[in-house]
Amino acid sequence: MKVRTKPAVTTSMLISIATVMISPICPAPPARGELVVSFLSVGQGDATLLQLDGATALVDTGPPGGPILRRLEEAGVDRLDLLVLTHAEADHEGMALPVLSRFRPRLVLNGGAGWPSRVQAALGGALQAVGARELPARAGQALTLGRLRLRVLWPPAPPPGWRAEGNPNERAVVAQVAVGDFDLLLPADAESDVTRRLALPRVEALKVAHHGSEDGGLPALLARLQPQFAAIEVGSRNTYGHPAPSTLAALRGVPEVVRTDRDGTVRLRVTARAMRVEGT
Repeated sequence: MKVRTKPAVTTSMLISIATVMISPICPAPPARGELVVSFLSVGQGDATLLQLDGATALVDTGPPGGPILRRLEEAGVDRLDLLVLTHAEADHEGMALPVLSRFRPRLVLNGGAGWPSRVQAALGGALQAVGARELPARAGQALTLGRLRLRVLWPPAPPPGWRAEGNPNERAVVAQVAVGDFDLLLPADAESDVTRRLALPRVEALKVAHHGSEDGGLPALLARLQPQFAAIEVGSRNTYGHPAPSTLAALRGVPEVVRTDRDGTVRLRVTARAMRVEGT
């Protein structure tokens, strides 16, 4: 696998503020050429929205009954070009069926294909109802939405006779999003036991894996990635102790760290010269 390398970070791509800004619930629409990455506040679950020049992609939908439909409407989304379901756990795919019905994505990249979850059992009919195409997620896939590129780094294609069993986190989609010189790593719930085996580039931004759970390999991963910005998507009421104190300690070297339980929805606005952080 060929990985694009990059020099150490220079002033051509820096976070422009030291603290999270406060902005209205309904944010300004993306300017032409501006990538907006929204780490959506949906409770104890993941939902990350990507918007660039009219193209719109959503990675995960948050838990059942969560506010994802409202969050997408607040962001001005009318229709999705791409929906990524990273794996078959309710806190990631829990609102997939309502999202499909309301926002009619053209393509669903499905990391939960073959798993026996409630959402996966009903997904085929929901896809047919809205005319969406399904693509099971496999390492090596590259999807392009205008200037936005999403590359699947994990999981590999299953071997013959494979059965969906065990921990879905271990086959959760790990994706690299790239626009120009900006790179974002979205590892879903795949922790360093998965990502340490992958060829990873340096990135400007990182969604922290598994809601900030304890991960002994995170310091080494951060040393490889060298992100300037990290987001933890986590609920204020969870019984898992997320984010773990060891994870927060490991992230102290990252210039800007946000978390949706404390900061609400956080948007990263990216241009060719800078990253700007907004929060609600």
